[in-house]
Amino acid sequence: MSTQANQILDADSKLIQEKRNQFWRFIYKRQKVWQKRVVELEKPPWTTDDIIRSNRFTNVYRELDPGTQYAIQNILELDASKENKIFNIMIYRLIGRSETHEFLGFQSISEFDADEFERRLKQRRDRDGETIFTGAYMVAGYSQMGSSDKVENIARLFDEISSSYHEDIIQILSSNSLKEAYEAIQSIPGFGKFLSYQVLVDLLYPVEAYNGSSLLPFNQNEWAKAGPGAQKGIKSLRAESELRYLNVMEWLYENQESEFERLDIDFPYIKDGCGKKKRLSLPNIQNCLCEFYKYDKIKQDNGRARRRFDPREGRSPQEIRDIYLSAPNITLE
Repeated sequence: MSTQANQILDADSKLIQEKRNQFWRFIYKRQKVWQKRVVELEKPPWTTDDIIRSNRFTNVYRELDPGTQYAIQNILELDASKENKIFNIMIYRLIGRSETHEFLGFQSISEFDADEFERRLKQRRDRDGETIFTGAYMVAGYSQMGSSDKVENIARLFDEISSSYHEDIIQILSSNSLKEAYEAIQSIPGFGKFLSYQVLVDLLYPVEAYNGSSLLPFNQNEWAKAGPGAQKGIKSLRAESELRYLNVMEWLYENQESEFERLDIDFPYIKDGCGKKKRLSLPNIQNCLCEFYKYDKIKQDNGRARRRFDPREGRSPQEIRDIYLSAPNITLE
């Protein structure tokens, strides 16, 4: 493991140690909420932590998010070419709402019609009065397409992407490493650092369509890109050099079990389709650092979460549970 990361996170500083302890305890408490809510079907509240109870945090495991399960089950598992699957993952992640992608239907690059794409989005928004884009994160890659209408800009963006997509897809599929694949995705118009990494992680989930392998032939724990939130989370652990972001994430990934043991935490790991324990992946650690930054910010009274949590809103625990029952890579106990 990186000497830099060991020096950062094994330091004697009580402040560093306490922040590190808070990180693991936050992850544990957040995962326990999921377990009580979805696996055990307990009634709320699922935690005594006021911050976690009142604010919305994403799941500790990215693959537990219903949106990620939509990408796996409704795009990656389809009988379609890798090229079209990547194209649809890009559309889905930029729009950010499974309901919108489902309404549009699976898109074929060779038959992509930007005018029809725009018409359908406007129909969903204007006639049906539905919210068609995510509010969970900010996306600005389409803002330079010349219109004041977000729908028109996104239709123009994907029209441009589809016209040169053959060359782009060859570059992605011929990549020799995760980082190289990430850079190939990021070279596509409209896809910055954050979205490119989200697309990349989607392409690394094992699916039955490839006999338990992923669309891209890489291990998701080989490399990760620290997004803006994760970088802030790492800095809250007092590891401030940009060169150390990956080192710190790797240290946390590799030492998770010994850290839980040190803190006497019986972490409720989920299990894969074969009933085997699933350790937190490097992408999951990256995501947890982002969520920990939000949590720590509220705890220090330096801000608030963008979204509050109300257990009466959204899907019921049983509806969420049903999503996992269809997931080939998750076993509920």
